[in-house]
Amino acid sequence: MKHVLPVSWTEAGGRARVGGVALTELAARFGTPLVVVDESHLEDRLARFRAAFGADAGLTYAGKAFLCGALVRLLDRKGWLVDVVSGGELELVRRAGFPMRDVILHGNAKSTAELERAIDYGVGRIVIDHPDEVDDLGKAAAAVGSKHRPELLLRLNVDLTPETHEKVRTVGPGTQFGMSPPDAASVARRITGSGRWRLTGVHIHAGSQIRDPALFSRVAEAAVGFVAPLRRCFPERVDLDLGGGLAAPYRDGEEVPSPREYAEALRGGLQRAGAEARLGAYRLIVEPGRSVIANAGLTLYTIHARKRLDGAGEALAVDGGLSDNPRPSLYGASYEVLNASRARDEAGRTFRVVGRHCESGDVIAPAATLPGDTAVGDVLAIPGTGAYVFAMSSRYNGVGRPAVVFVRDGAAREVVRRETDDDLLACDLTLGSPEPACGTRPEPTRGARPVNVAAGSAVASAVRP
Repeated sequence: MKHVLPVSWTEAGGRARVGGVALTELAARFGTPLVVVDESHLEDRLARFRAAFGADAGLTYAGKAFLCGALVRLLDRKGWLVDVVSGGELELVRRAGFPMRDVILHGNAKSTAELERAIDYGVGRIVIDHPDEVDDLGKAAAAVGSKHRPELLLRLNVDLTPETHEKVRTVGPGTQFGMSPPDAASVARRITGSGRWRLTGVHIHAGSQIRDPALFSRVAEAAVGFVAPLRRCFPERVDLDLGGGLAAPYRDGEEVPSPREYAEALRGGLQRAGAEARLGAYRLIVEPGRSVIANAGLTLYTIHARKRLDGAGEALAVDGGLSDNPRPSLYGASYEVLNASRARDEAGRTFRVVGRHCESGDVIAPAATLPGDTAVGDVLAIPGTGAYVFAMSSRYNGVGRPAVVFVRDGAAREVVRRETDDDLLACDLTLGSPEPACGTRPEPTRGARPVNVAAGSAVASAVRP
């Protein structure tokens, strides 16, 4: 479990802690479901990527994995770029005070409004996903009236056949991202000939949860192979944005490449393709997301029911599930499940852990091994949920999105508050919903156990809002 859990995970007296804070006490204070992010783990991952790729590489965080203002500000302090795929993500990054020159905007269906906003905000780079987007960009620039011209990258769709789930594969026949090399070459010549835009590089992202380093080498080779015949279309230095996709471990015993192995695979592909000789000056850009944040985070749930299932053992029903983590239902994602209220060495019974939603597919774990005396009111911890969990959450069944807390050195700070009923109803124009109390945090509900935290106690001082 070492590589699945946050680096600061400890256990003593049967109680699990992250960042020096007991998980049961986080659940009592902030309610459940609750996303907990270990800041030490997050900073360690950022440092490992920097050490692997060096100071000159354009390390770019893939915001679609998880975004919040606190994370964006940390990325800024650490000198990372941020990749966004929508106007909403762009707005979050801007309001967090992130420098717009260090933002990359991509996406296969950008709206005119999103392009206009990107130009108006001074976004540094935009990835062109289809041939018509160059004209769309010209119209957006004219509408805004800004003299700012972002640098452009071309997204390539090349058939690399990554070994990953088909729903997270983003290259090859049938995928909707990027352009074929012939189409991209035509667009490159058109951009260069127009003189209106500065074409600076190419972008290839093969997919997500990739475990084979050889695939990354092939991505690098494909990028060089495309750029070399068109080298005159690019300025003195060409950007090779080779995407992300490095896998994160979700289950005990899963082996995934390290950031250093990832970097070595990309460099090996560039070397075999003769990048230096064929391209001259170039800069490597990578966009890890999942592999940065996934194992820094975990989700806490409270058990609301334990019951026997006809012919299928016992089930534990918790106060979240499909709305805060759709991945198990979407493509069979598998997680470890731990009882944060009881010692792990007591585990010995298999339970089906299910969510609260009106779907038979709302199953968090079909067979979790937990202590036999696991009971209603216990807090379950699902590690590995830092990526593509909160970011993909919904309001299904009228259940608001969970709160997010960052923990470090015995203290916790709430960085995203829990959604209230007022938040859920705010856009329903027939209801005349009251003003939401945006400056306050609602009292813990849906799973907050009745644990009193006295003012001035060790717990109260260790866990602060």
